[in-house]
Amino acid sequence: MSPIADDAFAEARRRRARAEFAEWDLVLTHREREIARIDATDDVLLSKELARRAVTLEIAQRLRIPENSVWRIIVQGEEVRDRTPAVWVAFRDGVLDARRVGLIADMVAKLHTPKALEAVDQNAAEYGSGHTPGELRAWLKRLRARLEPEKLNDDAAHATEQRHVEISHNDDGTSWLSALLPTGVAVAVGNRLRAAAKALPKTDPDTGERDRRTREQKKADLLAHWLTCSEGTQTDIRAEIAITIDSTDLIGLTHGAAFTRGHREPIPAAWARELAASEHTLFRRLGLDPFGNVMDTTKLGYHPSESLREALRWRDGTCRVAGCQADIRDTDLDHELAYDRGGTTSADNLRSLCRKHHNMKSHDHLDRRSLRPPVQFVECYAVGTPVVYRPVPA
Repeated sequence: MSPIADDAFAEARRRRARAEFAEWDLVLTHREREIARIDATDDVLLSKELARRAVTLEIAQRLRIPENSVWRIIVQGEEVRDRTPAVWVAFRDGVLDARRVGLIADMVAKLHTPKALEAVDQNAAEYGSGHTPGELRAWLKRLRARLEPEKLNDDAAHATEQRHVEISHNDDGTSWLSALLPTGVAVAVGNRLRAAAKALPKTDPDTGERDRRTREQKKADLLAHWLTCSEGTQTDIRAEIAITIDSTDLIGLTHGAAFTRGHREPIPAAWARELAASEHTLFRRLGLDPFGNVMDTTKLGYHPSESLREALRWRDGTCRVAGCQADIRDTDLDHELAYDRGGTTSADNLRSLCRKHHNMKSHDHLDRRSLRPPVQFVECYAVGTPVVYRPVPA
């Protein structure tokens, strides 16, 4: 894409964000002005409360949006404006759009310490402006897990008490099966389903017919089979989960969270310690440089060694294209500079790409600017004047 096109898209993005800010700011200021007027009257309390609700209804009708949408603007807008003023200014200037500000507001509502609030206020705009909403949501969860690990543990314990299974029926002969599970268990279940689906033969051994099901269809069929059959549910594929945790957190000297590989979901340290006590747990040490990057390794030959593959799985987490959340197990290791043109089989020259983006790169339709940096196992948050480095489990 040409620099002119880059600038045009950036300006369009800023204009859209500034228009969203204008709407939010109008909603907040109009509502506050009307509520001040209502509170100044001599009406009884019930009448005042009903009048306040009427203000929200009036705004919704003028904007042609549901009342719930107006309430979301009010709650999220007040949260960000009053508790993270730098984020509010970034919204005003078009650096952040309404979706990203809403994600920040939802996380700010969960924070309890001034240090965590300051870290969000001083860092969220810079991170959010350069990443997708999904990446911003994950970053916010990691920040809270590192700066308020005790709250993460409390929330996880409370939420786990609410675990349950739901079945809802559609109108087309299908139904949804949902389960609320601890994150670590859910990740392990997903990993086992993915691995078992991938291991299924591509042709029926009895009929010789090709299995035309997609990977997702195979996973759904496997889950249904495992849950409904008392026989034939055995598989050589075990449920597995890969996590990182700092050694001091693992032994209980500190209480920082663990993080899953890939999407880097925070896991309570107590759950990670319980997992570590299992006889089936495999420990692997990652070598990191001072900035939290996985150290480089080079292999002579075209095919990476298993140790190099494993290191790159941790380094990349998912497909390296910005915004792509393809699981690391569904990616290929691509040589940035082709091996037959002198490219080395090294961490510097290899990156994980899902099959779609790998094919785009092979046909020269994937610009290097579309790639995100590798996962850094150390993230820094500016709090006040100094830069405070917070180690992530490694």
